Amino acid sequence: MNMFSTRPLRLIGLLCCMLVLRPAVAQDALPDIGYAAGSVLSQSDEQKIGRMIMRQLRASGDLVTDPQITEYIQSLGLRLSQHSHEGNLEFTFFAIDAPDLNAFALPGGFIGVHTGLLLATQTESELAAVLGHEVAHVSQRHLARSAQAASQNGLLSTAAMVAAILVGSAAGASGDALQAAVAVAQGSAAQSRINFTRANEYEADRVGIRFLAEAGFDPMGMPSFFETMSRETGIRGSHIPEFFRTHPVNSNRIAESRERALAIGPRSVPSSLNYSLVKARAEVLAQDSALNAVKRFETRIDGAPSEAPAATQYGYALALMRAGEAERAVPIMERLLRNDEEHVAFYTQTAEVNMAAGNRERGMEVFEKGYQLFPRNVPLTMAYADALMAVNNPELAHEVTLDLVNNVTYNEDQIRLLALAASAEGDDANAHYYMSEFHVLRGELFMAVDQLRLALASPRIHDYQIARAEARLDQIKKYLPKRRRPQPRQTQQRQGRTR
Repeated sequence: MNMFSTRPLRLIGLLCCMLVLRPAVAQDALPDIGYAAGSVLSQSDEQKIGRMIMRQLRASGDLVTDPQITEYIQSLGLRLSQHSHEGNLEFTFFAIDAPDLNAFALPGGFIGVHTGLLLATQTESELAAVLGHEVAHVSQRHLARSAQAASQNGLLSTAAMVAAILVGSAAGASGDALQAAVAVAQGSAAQSRINFTRANEYEADRVGIRFLAEAGFDPMGMPSFFETMSRETGIRGSHIPEFFRTHPVNSNRIAESRERALAIGPRSVPSSLNYSLVKARAEVLAQDSALNAVKRFETRIDGAPSEAPAATQYGYALALMRAGEAERAVPIMERLLRNDEEHVAFYTQTAEVNMAAGNRERGMEVFEKGYQLFPRNVPLTMAYADALMAVNNPELAHEVTLDLVNNVTYNEDQIRLLALAASAEGDDANAHYYMSEFHVLRGELFMAVDQLRLALASPRIHDYQIARAEARLDQIKKYLPKRRRPQPRQTQQRQGRTR
């Protein structure tokens, strides 16, 4: 379950913050479901810790922000987690931009996968097996159970200790640094890591393989993935992939997962086109330069792009666009779209390469058709809104983005784009209100308050906007330290206000 990577230490500050921060307003009041482990960490406590750690990961810049990759990982994860019957827990799946072979579960249902592991999988069932295994860690409450077994200290010190170890591992902290961080949270250097027991791992395999089968994937994806990782270990010599260090695998465990998969019944489940396209996209984005990505795909195309698999053509076109050669990418994407007009990713990238090549009329035509066919598709809508801003139509960009965030569980990137569109349109009251929500998502409550005050000071604010901003301001104030809460705003006349 623990994490990975070679990032600089960003830990002590988080620990100090964990001791004083309040949760960021919404969705904190989840019930304690009554597990024995809940005596140390309730499900609500786990969600609070998970959100704190996610804020640190976002601030680090390690999260993948590409909408198509994040949307795919989230949809694949939800397809598995719906079989966990954790109806009162909202799972969040995300990707980390790192070459390491690893995946992990944070407290509260936050599950991440490294792009390195995504690229190492051979089939979609293998990737689903990894996510199913992590979902099982969450559904079986392994984190809380491990915390209870490891410590009888109070909730706050235990929660801080768990978060310290998870984030410290993610940041690539040394063993000494981790021990120092735990000492801060716990009062003594009692331990440097909470590892799942072997029983936890076997249980996550058993439960995860059931999720895998129930979601319609090949249960053989789990032993197949373990074998893929074993081969990677052999290729890399003494270097053991991080997933193996945090999820120890031996021949018995591989054999048991294979026997269980055979008992369930192997099935032929071809990988989806989405899986292949996302792998190609992740490979392009993982390269040191766009030119390197172009060269990698050119070796596979061998001078005949039309004969290459669709995902290879797609990756090549993306690499060309990122290398400033969008005009070469246009015929590739136009051909892919003609051959498959039912795949949303082809609309998005065909429109984007045309826009980048200066063919704005054609680009907007493809965007508009795609948006009609796939309304509220997150990657397409965000790219369409960006294009609308580029052609000086912020009003429509505001409209389509607002429709999106009102109908999906939005993230920071989407709400920020909405704020930019409103600002470009000249709608300052809404722009500041949306930016306040952006800061709430980041846990920056004082900055959210500042944005709400700017919204209320906007000269053309409507009465309903005043009521909305004041209600949100009152709600946020409840989560601020009393000594720093804003003083009540004095009633004042607003001149020139639209009523």
